[in-house]
Amino acid sequence: MSSILFIALPLLFAFCVPLLEKLGRNGVAYASTLMQIFLAALAFSFFGLEHPQLEIIAIAPPLGISFVLDQASVFFVALFSSLMTLFSLYYLWQRKIKSYKNEAKFFILLNTLLASAVGLVLSNDIFNIYVFFEIAGISAYILTAYEKNAKALEAGIKYLLTGSVASIFLVLAIMLIYINIGSLNLALIAQNFETLPYNLKVLISLLLFLGFGFKVEIFPLNFWVSDVYEGSSTLINGLFSAIVVKAYLFVFFHILYLLLPSGEFSHFLIYLGALSMLVSQIVALKQTNLKRLFAYSSLGQVGLLFAAFSMHDSDAIMGAFFIVFAHSIAKMILFLSLSNIEEHYKSVDISILQKINAPYLGFIMLIAMLSILGIPLLAGFVGKFLILKSMALDGLFGAMAIILIASLLESVYYFKLSGYLTQKEERGTLLSLDLVQKILLSFLALLLVTAGTAPFLVLDFAAHAANVMLDAQSYIALILGAVQ
Repeated sequence: MSSILFIALPLLFAFCVPLLEKLGRNGVAYASTLMQIFLAALAFSFFGLEHPQLEIIAIAPPLGISFVLDQASVFFVALFSSLMTLFSLYYLWQRKIKSYKNEAKFFILLNTLLASAVGLVLSNDIFNIYVFFEIAGISAYILTAYEKNAKALEAGIKYLLTGSVASIFLVLAIMLIYINIGSLNLALIAQNFETLPYNLKVLISLLLFLGFGFKVEIFPLNFWVSDVYEGSSTLINGLFSAIVVKAYLFVFFHILYLLLPSGEFSHFLIYLGALSMLVSQIVALKQTNLKRLFAYSSLGQVGLLFAAFSMHDSDAIMGAFFIVFAHSIAKMILFLSLSNIEEHYKSVDISILQKINAPYLGFIMLIAMLSILGIPLLAGFVGKFLILKSMALDGLFGAMAIILIASLLESVYYFKLSGYLTQKEERGTLLSLDLVQKILLSFLALLLVTAGTAPFLVLDFAAHAANVMLDAQSYIALILGAVQ
């Protein structure tokens, strides 16, 4: 089976919507979900991939469009398609209580977002990366403002403006690369990047950092994120935290490893990631809105991932893959759960957790929170342990100290939330979930517990993915071999 299907099918879905709408209200929703189930199954079929798979459209590189599926990219493709499938299944039952207007457009946007996230991960051409960069951005802007209330529209405009600034920096970087190297193919760019004058290399690297920095949500370029989370739908926030930012994070470091394999700016990026985590956790302490609180929590985890991926160390990157897995699942749990709480109790204030009457939901949320904190026997612990161990072995004690302080601050508000969920007080009306929703949330929580108690189930694949991500020369040889 071709990896192009991961991009082609979600995009082609939009053209089929007029026909599917003739089947009734459920035609589009069920067809979209079935397609996502197929893509998730297809992604897992590639887990045994021994050698990278190169797909070329029309003509050979450097002029053609090419996609590379290896053990690093397949990790993200499987994660994104699986989480989007679970999101759609969850929504199919939640829509009985509250549904989005114009669901056909909503499902088109979901699949466009999925296709662009996968396209970012698979693309081997920096211009096509920019195309998917824009498609993902446009989908996210519209989804942010989808409910069309004042906060949603304001959040959508802020997202659009920051995304536009990011696009300008990225286009300037691509322009300089093409003018000086004469190619847009990542392998050929990587092969020739070292020959550029040092000042030009620094300028291109800075422009790429600024272009992706807004999207990766790293300090100080993440000032807009909490407003977007607060204004957009709680359900959609789950996709932003679990999928969108992870796609940008991967492609940024994929390009970084190819262009700067020696890690020239690694120390700066490591400490920037650690500082970003610290600042996010300090600001999170003051939040009373759960959506903003979880947003800053996500920014903190992104800072940790940014520091880990910057280390050019296989164990640290293996830990980063583990954190990507654990954090995406945990945040999906929290935002799906919060969407039910918001709909039932009409509030996302932090104090609402003292009043909710939902023992099952509280227990599931507690597992997700403890995993994010890195409590032993949960998935988050394994990733954080590997990252901190690598920092200690590499002598990065300053960055390690910053991350530990940030983690301590994070524990303050998460233990506070846990206390609200477990304290014995008079509760409000009972919040009951559909059986299917309980099954889906239980499955996600079980993944966190299983990966934490039996980490070897994930570690072997994460180790191979980390090694593939660091092996720039093999990636370049694969692409250049296709040219010949």
